[in-house]
Amino acid sequence: MVQVIGEIGGSASRWAVLQPDGGFTTWPPKGERLPGFNPISGDGDRFAGEIRGWFTVHQPDALGAAGIHIYGAGCGSKERQERMSSAMRNIWPSARIAVTTDLHGAALGLCGTKEGLVLILGTGMNVGHFDGTRLFCPMPSLGYLLGDEGSGADIGRNLLQDAFHGRIPPSVHGSLFGPDGPVLSTVLEQVHRAPHPARELASYTALLAGHLDEPYVRELLLGRFHALAELIARYFPPDERRTVFATGSVAYGFRDLLSECLLDHGMTLTVVEPDPLPGLVRYHQRQG
Repeated sequence: MVQVIGEIGGSASRWAVLQPDGGFTTWPPKGERLPGFNPISGDGDRFAGEIRGWFTVHQPDALGAAGIHIYGAGCGSKERQERMSSAMRNIWPSARIAVTTDLHGAALGLCGTKEGLVLILGTGMNVGHFDGTRLFCPMPSLGYLLGDEGSGADIGRNLLQDAFHGRIPPSVHGSLFGPDGPVLSTVLEQVHRAPHPARELASYTALLAGHLDEPYVRELLLGRFHALAELIARYFPPDERRTVFATGSVAYGFRDLLSECLLDHGMTLTVVEPDPLPGLVRYHQRQG
């Protein structure tokens, strides 16, 4: 039977369609983007409509899949898992739908059967300990308003604060934002009225990628990654955080600085991937 894997973040989603003969396709293609959905605050009907429309055009046979495996951000409670399932039933009304957290998906996709700390660091942040079979999450997930240290939203928020408070060296400020940016009224409008405020904040983090040789940029990133590492050390004993498996755009894009900060706190970043989907494909192929 055809199976579909969805790796769904708050900002974007990636999908794999597994065929009975072992073949598979992944979506979207490089350079394109499919919408994400978080059941805490997102519009499930709109999200489902966009995903259904994509498969209708690009791979119609996926709409007849019998098994749907969803690994989603914000799916840490039964209520939110049901919201995600409800959205998926708008696409696959007759399929068997299984929903669990994006962190569980990261554990299966990155660790396999190995033990270690699993870290998602993209628009948001989440972390847990995987013993090779089960996932343990003692640290509460506070979201971008109260937590998500080291995430794209967290770094972007701190970058904007520094910009508006005049804490960025003028030459770096100009390189990042241009001669006239950022404009406070525009930023406030974009962030407060956006359907996905965390995504808006995280978009500013991408500006840093080409400026890692600037001391200000390095110190900003190192500071937020140290805050993350200190928080992890509070919740996980040394034997559970010795080995780290990480995924997400921030973890992958700034992996050298992240590795440096983690190592300072007794953690070794052994695997870092932009997303766990290839590993999830291998996992489900083994499951048959």
